[in-house]
Amino acid sequence: MMDATKILAVALLAVAADWACSTSTESADTGNLSELAPPQRGVDHAAIVEVTTMMLAGKPTASILDPYNQEDPFAITSATFVETFADRLEAFDAYDGETDWSPEQSSAWTARVAAGNYLVVDTSKPCDFNDPHTYLEIERAQLTGREHATCGGRMPNEDALDVTLNFLIRGPAASAQDEGALSDGVDQATHESVDSFPYLAEMNGI
Repeated sequence: MMDATKILAVALLAVAADWACSTSTESADTGNLSELAPPQRGVDHAAIVEVTTMMLAGKPTASILDPYNQEDPFAITSATFVETFADRLEAFDAYDGETDWSPEQSSAWTARVAAGNYLVVDTSKPCDFNDPHTYLEIERAQLTGREHATCGGRMPNEDALDVTLNFLIRGPAASAQDEGALSDGVDQATHESVDSFPYLAEMNGI
């Protein structure tokens, strides 16, 4: 069980119209993937990558994409979405012709993502900006019963989409760097982010 004082559940909320952008952090024990932090409200979430467009996408589920984004990311009405997440995860797991998710792992992850859309960060662990491999590392470690090794969260230059593809299709034990890893063919942005605040990359085409 991880030290709860070292774990932060982080959700970044992108907000539309006259709603202000906000962030929230709160201690959490990732021994329970479904444990939630205090609520915030927002129109769109910026936490787990492609959580709607990949994990909830496709007919006839497209109608629940906006309702999911409009939910409080720390207190989502899980009963509305958990069945779809389970169906979509089963479909992704079948893409390579192998079953890489155990029933227990699948149940734990779908319950977690259906109830809360946030990333977990451990500030006691290292974050390597120049060689980022933190995205979903804490969540994958919890699902596979090992100790996490990084700070978790998402570093600006990490290829988070490749991590997502391998996670969904090859299971939580796989990574985007191991043998047989899948790739979308795009390894980085045109210009990478710099390692100082505000971490912006050079503009393209100017």
